[in-house]
Amino acid sequence: MHRAALYQRANVLQRRDAEQILKEYSNSLQWHLDGHDSLIDIGSGPGDVFKDFIYPLMPSNFGKLVGSDISPKMCKHALKSFKFDERCDFRILDIATEEELPNDLKGQFDHVTSFYCLNWVQNQRKALENIYQLLRPESGDCLLVILIDNPIYEIYLSLSKSPKWSSYMADVKRFICPFYRIEKPQEKFAALLKETGFSHIKTELRHNAYDFKGVDTVKDNAEAICPFLDRIPSQRHPEFWQDFFSIVVDLKLQDATGDKITVPYTAMVAYARKSPQLFDNNN
Repeated sequence: MHRAALYQRANVLQRRDAEQILKEYSNSLQWHLDGHDSLIDIGSGPGDVFKDFIYPLMPSNFGKLVGSDISPKMCKHALKSFKFDERCDFRILDIATEEELPNDLKGQFDHVTSFYCLNWVQNQRKALENIYQLLRPESGDCLLVILIDNPIYEIYLSLSKSPKWSSYMADVKRFICPFYRIEKPQEKFAALLKETGFSHIKTELRHNAYDFKGVDTVKDNAEAICPFLDRIPSQRHPEFWQDFFSIVVDLKLQDATGDKITVPYTAMVAYARKSPQLFDNNN
């Protein structure tokens, strides 16, 4: 999950969804009348979604825009794209940290966004508590997108049972969304948001699919996020990918020609506000 350049080249699905959801929810975000908004994005990766879709959404006179990621390599890569605006920064941040948030981040933001990052987090309650703490004491809102269901989870679980790969994947469940195969995950997540202190909560499931053109595109996307490759000797990587794609065939994701692989998936979109007293744009 540290392959920044590869991820930026391969994250076509993530880019499509982030652009669409930001357009849909841009009017729901509680923008300040003076435009001096500040925003932090959680799990920004190489920064391309941050730069191409979040940055243009901000008011021209915004106050501060921060991208964050748990990977130092991702943050270093992303910083190269933002030398043109001193109001933008990238920070190393584990959103589920049990430690106190940095003082220059805690309570500093009007908005928190996150696209396909929280599905990697097992301690959802702590992540939401930290998101709540990132927002200003008096107000703020968040827009969060989580990958609930995807064939990659089933592929990981199947590979982890193989004698060839089990020693490298003993902690496989760390990398599978905690809402996977759970009934009504949107209701459970909404309850967590409410318990954390959020209001004006809206959660929805979106069942979608993406057509990848060719095996190489799927491999790039999977390789960019695969947490197990660094553990597996490089000379065994071809064998790993051979087994990976044999499961893709078993799951009947590939068409007869082999030129297209259709990946069905379910995403959860959640919006919530820190304060119930905020002005409602819908009224």
